[in-house]
Amino acid sequence: MHEGAIAARTLPGWFAGFEPGHVGVASLDTHLLWAYVHIVLFVYWLGADVGLYLVMIFARNPSLSFETRATLIRLAFYIDLFPRVCFALILPVGMQLVRGTGLYPVSGRLLALAWTAGVLWSVLHLALIRFKGTNIARRLRLINQVYELLMGGFFISVGFASLTTGAPIGVEWFAAKLLLFGLIFWVILGIDVVFQPFSMILRMGPGGSTVEKERAVTRATNITMAWAILLYVLVLAVAFLGKLKPLW
Repeated sequence: MHEGAIAARTLPGWFAGFEPGHVGVASLDTHLLWAYVHIVLFVYWLGADVGLYLVMIFARNPSLSFETRATLIRLAFYIDLFPRVCFALILPVGMQLVRGTGLYPVSGRLLALAWTAGVLWSVLHLALIRFKGTNIARRLRLINQVYELLMGGFFISVGFASLTTGAPIGVEWFAAKLLLFGLIFWVILGIDVVFQPFSMILRMGPGGSTVEKERAVTRATNITMAWAILLYVLVLAVAFLGKLKPLW
């Protein structure tokens, strides 16, 4: 047997596609590639979301000047794009992984629909920044909330039905992951609905801070932060199920 081929067999993982002395020929496992993209989206999603959490802690501090708090809030609006776009793209990338592992027979049409939804949802988030404060942004925000409500209900229904009946998903850990994924949609919807601290601070203006208004800001911030902690718990639970697969 050719020595290069023998050596190639000893190489781990996707390096096995390289044959020593054979330039430019490689076989990269596409499933591993999508898994890598999935991890990158997960990291940027959770990492940026933690950044938003820290911004809320600082922005609620009434001892800071209005200009400082307003700057933090403007920064937060842009940071918020990262977790939202990453979450939007998690769905089609996850579908690619499901198709590659055979956990569910994902058709080409279903995959195309997932990518269309993910890209359009990402564009919607960008448009919300572009048209912020306009009637267009208000309509887009409503569309976003309806989408989160429906998608959350869909994944929760599929996950719950699969756990109780074994269909349409026969793998328990994957069914549980879908149920939790749906709950994430609803938690994000809850954050979108109650997320008012930043708007409350901006409405106060440079000289409009009062004890009552600051208490309202603190109360609204604490509620939003509680929703955020619930989101982190769900995300970690989804990652745990996906990686360790404890249910069979």
